[in-house]
Amino acid sequence: MNLKRCNNGHFYDADKFTSCPYCNPTVSASELTVAMDQAQLYEETGAPSEFDDEDGKTVSLQDAVSAAVNAPAPSAADAKPDMDDNKTVSYYAQSMGADPVVGWLVCIEGSYFGESFKLKSGRNFIGRSSSMDVALTGDNSVSRERHAIVIYEPKARIFIAQPGDSRELFYLNDEVVLNNEKLKNYDVLTVGNLKLMLVACCGEHFSWDDVKKTEE
Repeated sequence: MNLKRCNNGHFYDADKFTSCPYCNPTVSASELTVAMDQAQLYEETGAPSEFDDEDGKTVSLQDAVSAAVNAPAPSAADAKPDMDDNKTVSYYAQSMGADPVVGWLVCIEGSYFGESFKLKSGRNFIGRSSSMDVALTGDNSVSRERHAIVIYEPKARIFIAQPGDSRELFYLNDEVVLNNEKLKNYDVLTVGNLKLMLVACCGEHFSWDDVKKTEE
């Protein structure tokens, strides 16, 4: 056993651990138990009473054990933060640092009459839940999750209607949507009892890519 003491006063077997297992939050409880048992065995079997710590200083085994027992346990704050927050960056956010509006769905019939809902690049999920991109909360004729999907594909500059995950159907210009359907400006989607008209910002005549190229 190659005993060492870390800067926080813990002592551990350097043959088994590259760094102090007590200060390392990734070490399991079972590994810590083994380390403590081995340290106790080392003391009981008459092993050398002195050893070098991580700084190369000679310390007594008794002092090391006392320091290890009294040292504070590592806290969650000691752990390294996870740099990946698992958030997917959108097409425009990657190049512009923002996710600008690409169009709107304007309610022309139903409980949201006269109101508009912003569309962003990529998939826009439509449903009753407040977590949806187009949140039609409070209208029970609309499925809670993903009743319908409207996609803006920025490279082709087109809008697409796509069936959602709900068992309920929705309609494009009074025709049921069972497959991907290309949308035109002022097309009308029927979702539950609501009619939503597409008003495009981006398309054949304008794209945020054009603005970006002009600035460059």
